[in-house]
Amino acid sequence: MFSDVHSNLEALSVVLEHLEHQGVNSYLCCGDIVGYGPNPNECVEKVRSIKDCFVVMGNHDAASCGLKDTAWFNKYARATLHWTENVLKEENRDYLYRLPRMITGDNYTIVHGSPRDPLNEYLLEEKQFLENLGYFGTQVCFIGHSHIPFVVLSQSSKGGIEIKRLRENETIKLLPENRYIINVGSVGQPRDKDPRACCAVFNSEETEFNFFRLEYEINKTQEKMHEAKLLWKRYQT
Repeated sequence: MFSDVHSNLEALSVVLEHLEHQGVNSYLCCGDIVGYGPNPNECVEKVRSIKDCFVVMGNHDAASCGLKDTAWFNKYARATLHWTENVLKEENRDYLYRLPRMITGDNYTIVHGSPRDPLNEYLLEEKQFLENLGYFGTQVCFIGHSHIPFVVLSQSSKGGIEIKRLRENETIKLLPENRYIINVGSVGQPRDKDPRACCAVFNSEETEFNFFRLEYEINKTQEKMHEAKLLWKRYQT
């Protein structure tokens, strides 16, 4: 499971190799394959090539294929989205255009931003979490978008929620009486002051979630961005 690749081929390659070694039998991606980084085509093609990979559309994916106005993006995102639009191959643009905004499995839902507003909403506050519980019917909803890994636990017996950041190599057991919203973090551009790529494994049979952080060649990605004259300051945090 992964999210927010943002055209970072080095990070994506490390993540996919790690997940393969974990023995996963299917892949879930919470969107934003493109944006910010220097390898949009390579990243889309790598994701497209994965057998049994279920992907939802992110806001950068939508903007790169003309489904979302770029005026609302920050200057870093807007600049690279315009560049991405120009270099994206037609078959990759068509792939992004056709991505669904929500996917529901047997006991999980995946979206990019939130169940209520899959492309745009950043889930950051307790009130938002409580409201969004009514927009999906499964035990757990996996999201991305904010680039900050966390888990929200809704305890039906207590009527409240608990929010906590995910730690490296942490395993979370999903209890049947609770519901969860889990942000799986970002592959290509984490924003929690840890530049390592994020990914996770969800064991649907054991209802266990395992979170990982991985080193990758960040300098190589930055060099490519410099060569393409892209703004890369965001990759420093």
